[in-house]
Amino acid sequence: MRMIKAAALVGALALSGCIDVDMTATIDGADSATVSGNMTVQRQMLDMMGGGEAFCPADEGGTLTLTETEARCDVLSSGTFAEVFQGEPGEPTPTATDLGDGTVRVVFPLGDMTAQSAEMRADPQMSAMMRPMLEGHTFTIRIAGQEVVSSNGTISDDGTSAAFTFPLVEILNPDMVLPETFETIVRY
Repeated sequence: MRMIKAAALVGALALSGCIDVDMTATIDGADSATVSGNMTVQRQMLDMMGGGEAFCPADEGGTLTLTETEARCDVLSSGTFAEVFQGEPGEPTPTATDLGDGTVRVVFPLGDMTAQSAEMRADPQMSAMMRPMLEGHTFTIRIAGQEVVSSNGTISDDGTSAAFTFPLVEILNPDMVLPETFETIVRY
């Protein structure tokens, strides 16, 4: 699944609750990446979205597993940066730029998620209704490679990945401040 499509879907679903996301983009070379991870949504939400193909397209590397209560999309897709980070017109799109020294700068936009959540926080009834649906769910995006040179995320103990994670219920916190971007420079 293309990273941006997953991110756009995740942003929309995250704001409606009932989803967990853990996605990793591994930088394999100067213009290649592998996206892997999973998204889990309540089965009821999947049915409201129009079924599994909308949530987890097989032709984009998704494998859908259904239970009575949830749907899980496991993702594995490789390609050029343009293929992996492709987005829809007008949507914020992650970028990956080869810096020419064996490293790549990956920038993942987060500001749009903050703007959408502000509308929800402004309505106390909506906020109260959404809180139980968001509690216990998390959003994680990770950038990996041979070595993380720098990041505004949390760098793993082994230094090979950086992650941005937050509990989704935090989008209801009026004091929550997400960075505009999650940025990592990684050696491939």
